[in-house]
Amino acid sequence: IEGDITGCFDNIDHTILLNILSQKIEDGRFIELIRRFLKAGYLEFKQMHRSLSGCPQGGIISPILSNIYLNEFDRYMDEIINKNTKGKKRRSNPEYQRLRGKRYTAIKKGNLEEIKRLTKVIQSISSLDPMDSNFTRVKYVRYADDFVIEVIGSKEMAESIKEDVATFLKEKLSLELNQDKTLITNLGNEKANFLGYEFTKAHCDTKMGKDKQGNRKRTVNGQIQLLVPHKVISQKVREFTQYGESFVFKPRLKLPVLDIVNEYNAEIRGLYNYYCLATNVSRRLYKFKYFHYFSMVHTIARKENISVKKVIKKYGIDVPVKDGTGTRRIVGVKYHTKKGEKTMTYFNDRIVKKDFPEANVYDSFGYDIGFGSQLITRLNANKCELCGSTENIEVHHVRKLKDIKDKYKKRGRHIPNWVLTMSKMNRKTLIVCKDCHWDIHGGK
Repeated sequence: IEGDITGCFDNIDHTILLNILSQKIEDGRFIELIRRFLKAGYLEFKQMHRSLSGCPQGGIISPILSNIYLNEFDRYMDEIINKNTKGKKRRSNPEYQRLRGKRYTAIKKGNLEEIKRLTKVIQSISSLDPMDSNFTRVKYVRYADDFVIEVIGSKEMAESIKEDVATFLKEKLSLELNQDKTLITNLGNEKANFLGYEFTKAHCDTKMGKDKQGNRKRTVNGQIQLLVPHKVISQKVREFTQYGESFVFKPRLKLPVLDIVNEYNAEIRGLYNYYCLATNVSRRLYKFKYFHYFSMVHTIARKENISVKKVIKKYGIDVPVKDGTGTRRIVGVKYHTKKGEKTMTYFNDRIVKKDFPEANVYDSFGYDIGFGSQLITRLNANKCELCGSTENIEVHHVRKLKDIKDKYKKRGRHIPNWVLTMSKMNRKTLIVCKDCHWDIHGGK
């Protein structure tokens, strides 16, 4: 059951939320503070909007309050799970046992053709009864307002749980389950969606393995598989292609080549780290990687006004082949740090399925993604970008680079050196010494 709550954060009932908080928080002043936060409203285009219900989107404690509110639903789902958990093991499939007996007889008689025929039939049916009404299970996972309920049982049981969930949300939390988007999916022949993944039940009669006792068994059947959706990769590829071919990504043309490579690396590394749990991650992401890599090459070629062939010749770096011997040429950049010269090439890690994603994702400079790698590199240089001083280094920053440019152009004033420097770098930050920083703010 793929759950979808209509406008969850916008429809949180303030009275119900404050009652839930009051069960564990006895400080009336604190409850009153939260009540005022919920009722404060918000400004949009200088227009005041009152909050009659819901948690303000973007509010600093909104995610916490929303989780506290939906925790009541989590507790209700625990009751549903306990109520619908029956049996320790599925009963044996009588048809499967009957065919095994016939095959045993064929083995004793030495009838090879009959053995092969019966083995093929046995492998096509389940050894346990999949419709055993005395064996049922329910599991539940929620992330923010998205949730999924997994059911081992009949379709009628799934529909009953869906109705119970809708009733509870309506009566206890004043929330409405979106009936059109809350779908019941049979994973045996369909795929469900949750948090950007598709998941389904694998089926393969010929894939054989061994159990703990060493007996041969079908190891794939019934296993839940996570998959990368085809439409996700298609949408991603579309950003870097034109007429089915890799193309220039224009927003990055003004960046230095080092930053262009780093931006592309951060993109594919982030995508891989999110989808590395998927069974088909190799097949899906290698397609994306092909178009993505050549988009980067075309972007560098357009920036330097040279051909793709010359880009590969100028920036190509020989790296060892991951599987096998020899090297392959990948576009990359050499840059200098305090520890000496380093090399950064386009993403060259193996794309394989993982059991767990990486705890931290780093960019090509070795810093956590999201911490402005170029800014850190510039800070580590410990040098004023205006006068070259290495003492009392600070950072000057502006809200919008365009506003600073327009400020001097419209008034016909002389454009200061620091504005020209920021414009040339296309950056809203400038690494300066304390004296230069004072001169900038003093208009000198």
